[in-house]
Formats: sequence, structure tokens, C-alpha cells
Amino acid sequence: MPHATTIVILLGNPGQKYALTRHNLGWWVSDILAADARISFRPGWGRFHLSQMLVKETTVTLVKPTTFMNLSGQIIPELAERLEVDVNRLLVVTDDIDLPLGKIRIRAHGSSGGHNGLASLIEVLGDDQFARVRCGVGPVPADLDPAEFVLAPFADNELPLARDMAARAAAAVSTILTDGVVVAANTYNRQPPAPDAPSGDQSGADRPREGT
Repeated sequence: MPHATTIVILLGNPGQKYALTRHNLGWWVSDILAADARISFRPGWGRFHLSQMLVKETTVTLVKPTTFMNLSGQIIPELAERLEVDVNRLLVVTDDIDLPLGKIRIRAHGSSGGHNGLASLIEVLGDDQFARVRCGVGPVPADLDPAEFVLAPFADNELPLARDMAARAAAAVSTILTDGVVVAANTYNRQPPAPDAPSGDQSGADRPREGT
């Protein structure tokens, strides 16, 4: 029987050209968590990189899918070969264009909200009852395709706010692991939207279909 572990899946796209894009906020958070814990990622036994740490005597497995965003769910069977994948012990960190840049929102469960990475995970798991930390990267300017927006690098003036948000998201993950989703949500969901979020009306904007 695979051993039980809390699994944190941090969504992003592999490749240097995606490193500073909005769609890679999950990977930013993963790197902060790993640095804080003084651990490093290594290739897994599937299409992902992983690292493990102990939190309150519980094994926590950090996972960075390397499938590209739309296919993130394909790592679930690969993980299940060695680990017990339990939605009650699963946490996902992702970007979100429906939240303004700098805003974090924690939920115990919910739909994909149109996010392709979340949709892929839900499809494979057959369940949406897993916790998630959503990191705001919106809004999408009215004249820009959402897919282009999330796959584009942050503007120079957005980087400080994006980095601060990634650090707070990493702290939120740590709080979830130690104190639970409710405590983390009460702490981090109350933070106000960032005042310097990019301008633009995203009403009616479709979620991106990355194609990669």
C-alpha cells in the first residue's frame, strides 16, 4: 500500500521561457517553500519534480508537474504508483486571472473556475473536494487574449507585487499545513486587493486555453 502523505501540487509550465510568466506562480511558490525548508526538487518517477519535508511529523510531498498546464492531471496516476493520493490530503497552488494581482484566495474545495490546470486535475481525480491557494494575476486587459496574458512575463512594475504575493502564498501553504485551511483562509483571504493591479476590463473574458 502506498504510504499516506500530504501532497502539494504547484502548477506551472516547464522551460525557461515560462519562468517569469503569470501562469508560473505555483512554481514561484514551490521554490520559496523549498528554499525555506532547505530542500531541493528532483525528477520524480513520472512527469513531475518532487521534494519532501516533514511538517509536524507529517510527510509533505511538494510536486511540480512538467506536463504543461493543460495536462496537469496526468501526473495523478503516476503519483499514485508510489503514494496514496487522497483529495482530503491534497493542496493545489495556482494562478488566477479572476483575482487582481496581489490577492490570495484560499478555498477548501470548489470547481475549476475555468482554469485548465485545475480542470485537468479534477477530471482525472473525479473530485473537486481538494484545497487550493489561488494567486491573483488579473485582470486581463480587454484587448488581450487571456491565453496570451497568462503566458506573458510580468511587467517590470508588476514584479515586486507578484514576488510579494508568492511569498505570502508560500506562508499561506505553511499555515494550511500546520493549522488547517480555515485558519489560513481567515488570515490570508482578508488581505485587500492590490492597489496597482493592471488596468483593463475582463468582463466576458474566457479562461485561457494555453495550448501548451
